[in-house]
Amino acid sequence: MRGFFVRTENRKRLRRLALMAVLVQSFAGCSQTQHRLNADREAYCTIAERNHDPRWSEPDVSIDMDPRSRYFDPYNPDCSPMPWDDPASHRYMHCVDGKKGWKHWGRNGVRAQLENPQWRVQLAEYAELTEQNEVKLDVDSAVRLAYVNSPQNQNALETLYLTSLDVTGERFRLDTQFFGGTGVAYRHQGNLEPATIGFNPLLNRYVVAGPFDVPEINRLAVTDDLSASRRFATAGEVLVGFANSFAFEFTGSDVNLASSLANFSFIQPLLRGAGRDVALEQLTLSERRLLANLRAYSQFRQGFFTQIVIGELGVTGPQRFGPTTNLQSFSGFGGVNGYLGLLQQAQQIRYTEDNLRLQLRTLDRLEALYENELIDIVQVDQFRQNIEVTRANLLDQTNGLQLAIDNYTTQVLGLPSDLPIELDEDLMEQFQLIPSETVLLADELLELQQRIGNIGELFSLTARLEILAEQLPRLAEQDFVDVDLALGQLKGIVDATGRQLFDLPSDFAGVEDQLDDRIEEFGASERKSLQEALSILEKEEGREELVQQFAEASMRLEEILGSMNEENLGDLVDANSDLFTDILSLSRGVVLIQSAAGNLALEPEGVLADAERLIEPARELFAVARRDLERMEETAPERERFMRDEEKARFRLDRVRLNERLSDLEFGDSGLANTISELYRLRDGYSIEQRVATIGGLTGWIQSYLQLIERLALVPAQARLEVVTVDDVDLEPEAAFQIALENRLDFMNGRAALVDRWRAIQVAADALQSDLSITGSGDVRTATNNPVDFRASTSRLRLGVEFDAPLARLLERNGYREALIDYQRNRRNLIQSQDQLQLGLRALLRTLQQRKLQLEIQRRAVTIALRRVDQTELSLLTPPPQGQPGARPQINPTTAINLLAAQSALQNSQNSFLAAWLNYYAARIRLYRELGVMQLDPTGKWIENSVEFNSGDASNTATEDVEPLPPPVPIEVFEIDVVGQQDLDQQEGGPARSGPVTISQRGTEDAPAVKKTHHPLVRMAEKITGFEKNR
Repeated sequence: MRGFFVRTENRKRLRRLALMAVLVQSFAGCSQTQHRLNADREAYCTIAERNHDPRWSEPDVSIDMDPRSRYFDPYNPDCSPMPWDDPASHRYMHCVDGKKGWKHWGRNGVRAQLENPQWRVQLAEYAELTEQNEVKLDVDSAVRLAYVNSPQNQNALETLYLTSLDVTGERFRLDTQFFGGTGVAYRHQGNLEPATIGFNPLLNRYVVAGPFDVPEINRLAVTDDLSASRRFATAGEVLVGFANSFAFEFTGSDVNLASSLANFSFIQPLLRGAGRDVALEQLTLSERRLLANLRAYSQFRQGFFTQIVIGELGVTGPQRFGPTTNLQSFSGFGGVNGYLGLLQQAQQIRYTEDNLRLQLRTLDRLEALYENELIDIVQVDQFRQNIEVTRANLLDQTNGLQLAIDNYTTQVLGLPSDLPIELDEDLMEQFQLIPSETVLLADELLELQQRIGNIGELFSLTARLEILAEQLPRLAEQDFVDVDLALGQLKGIVDATGRQLFDLPSDFAGVEDQLDDRIEEFGASERKSLQEALSILEKEEGREELVQQFAEASMRLEEILGSMNEENLGDLVDANSDLFTDILSLSRGVVLIQSAAGNLALEPEGVLADAERLIEPARELFAVARRDLERMEETAPERERFMRDEEKARFRLDRVRLNERLSDLEFGDSGLANTISELYRLRDGYSIEQRVATIGGLTGWIQSYLQLIERLALVPAQARLEVVTVDDVDLEPEAAFQIALENRLDFMNGRAALVDRWRAIQVAADALQSDLSITGSGDVRTATNNPVDFRASTSRLRLGVEFDAPLARLLERNGYREALIDYQRNRRNLIQSQDQLQLGLRALLRTLQQRKLQLEIQRRAVTIALRRVDQTELSLLTPPPQGQPGARPQINPTTAINLLAAQSALQNSQNSFLAAWLNYYAARIRLYRELGVMQLDPTGKWIENSVEFNSGDASNTATEDVEPLPPPVPIEVFEIDVVGQQDLDQQEGGPARSGPVTISQRGTEDAPAVKKTHHPLVRMAEKITGFEKNR
């Protein structure tokens, strides 16, 4: 028995603890985290209700940031640490106006930085990195980076989320709402009531009364209440409640009283503010806004892709307060920016580099012609000046590209500008007309040509030094002509040797070892020359000292040659004989050192081996050219589909000529086969005794070989040019306009927004009515000291009707008129938006055709430019015509101008061809977006060619059952009853109108004659009225 009482006592304790836990929880309410999670759950569920139509369905709608994002917040959002504050402002959080602030601001700590500290480490999880830790950027990676990091996409998602919260708020407003609470109050009143001033009717005057003895009160009252209210779709509202009270009196003998009350009240408007049109308006508006913003976000993703690729958003995106009828469409002007713009700038830089490389190779030939007095200095300087201009332009382009990459990284991808980026230029490979193999081979040939030139110059200097060494001791015995010729040769040797100084190695240890091994081969004078040169070069700034000495000697020889004549010849020679001897000796020493450094004895054989090694890359380049010609033939039928007959004939002739040119370059007189045979002949005839002759033959061979490679590069360039094509768009403007109206999500929203303004008229008109409402209330109480002893005799009931005449409706009248005007404005806006859409589509389709024609025009321009470069390069090989007797022949005085013009035309035409293709591609992407048919995969990338415009209707239809619209409006509704207007006109003194004015009358009386268009709505109306049959 005792165990039973123990168990009973334990159960009572558990009940008390449970009651206390419930009370504590009710005081605290839900936690911040629970409220946040509940809001998320309801918001996402609300969005999911509309996220099933394939026209705007989105795979993942969440405002939770990707943990890899730079903007991801790793901290608990409900207990986020305080950001780093401004120190001067922060002190007001602790003391403001002399009052202490809240001391718990820093309880969650202070965050060190605003961005995700791990985002750079996690970058490799979704972006490809190069060996230099640079982000390799292509379209796919740009889309991924933007969706993970761009604040623009996050802002759009958050706007959609906030709109869904608005819906939950409006639904809650029309849902049953419960309220409950408990109140505890203790009341004490003493037993003495203070004196007061009161009126004594017996004395008929005011007197001071009291104090008085009164009962003492010590009462504790506990009140509990629970109520529920609900607003109905008819604008009525009902409130029901229940309350009980427990009173405990502790004075004298303890007394307590328990009572309860149940009550209700309701109100139902009948005129103003009544009806579903008013009661459900805010809910209807919020629900429609959420649907509109879901569509807007789906369209935003299309614009987001175009912004990433071509730098143009072109859409509005979700708006917190719903869509408008002023819709954005293509304005008719659009360029290429974004990722494609970066690729365009990078490819233009490559074209500039190719042009600069070509100019430098041409300059070497011009300088060689100038040294042989076959061209004047003016033409050489023109080339030199243009090269400097090109270098400056290249610097500007490079800096501009880097700035564009920084802007793109920051503004589009949402990443800092110091993030290293490497563009993936695979898309631009088709525009690299000159094969990269050609560039590498030409660079190697230029390097080999430089080596051959240095060897030939050293051989020439050695021979000329030996001749001058024999002439200088007898210089005083020679006549003016011989002295002038000898000193001129000496000056040439000094200048050439001065140039050789820049090619000397910085470390002379190996050179000295070679010279020591060959010291026995040198005579006394040569040893002296070596010693003089080495003594200077071994100094810290010996090379600069020698350069200065040779420059001064060249200037001195120039002065001597300029002032020398028959009279002072002997004196000048005697006075400067030591100078001539010293400078000749020093030049010989430098030449010997350079010959040893370059291993002049064995270098010709090495040059032959390297030249033979460069034959195979040329054969591979021919193979590349043949493959490019095959690709050109494969794409020729597709190209010819859109050509006229004369264009086809020209295209076929160009292809035949291109194949003939390749064959001539391979097997012609100056072709590869003969060039290889010439090299083998030089190799087979090489010997130590013939090395000078071999180097002379190699000098001519390398020049011819380099020109062959440069001409060969133009063949695959022409073939690749013909392979570049674009996808044709066959779409009429009228069909495009209908497709856009059917598929553009913003125009769906625009039509819905216009209906919202139209509904606002009804809501505003409702406010003009009288106030007429039915009201009622009632309650029932307990009769005894029992909280459940309800009795009908204690109940009360009140019913009533409230009426307020519409006497003061000026503000409501103004609001109604404003609603009418706002509707008409938005109706006009929607019409204008449709006009702008049609205008933009027509302009876009014309632009596509224009860009396509421009592509063919620029293709022909590049072809002509390639031919001009080829012909002008050949002009350098043409022997100059013989001039007057005794005069040296000169090449054409406009050769440099022609070369510059041809090379500049090639660069400009390549840039224009690239721009035409990119503009067409950008316009095509833009067309898909403007038509509303751009389909994206779950990652946000465009599914290209998702719609074939010339294969039928491109419109998408929803799979769900759509609520049908009301039937068309009969024609009778279009008749305007102006009886009231007649009365108003008569009151104002104006002429009265005679009968109703219909649309047909207004069209013939008030408006000019226009071509009648049978809109579907008009055709339906005509069928209803029988007009179609009578006609």
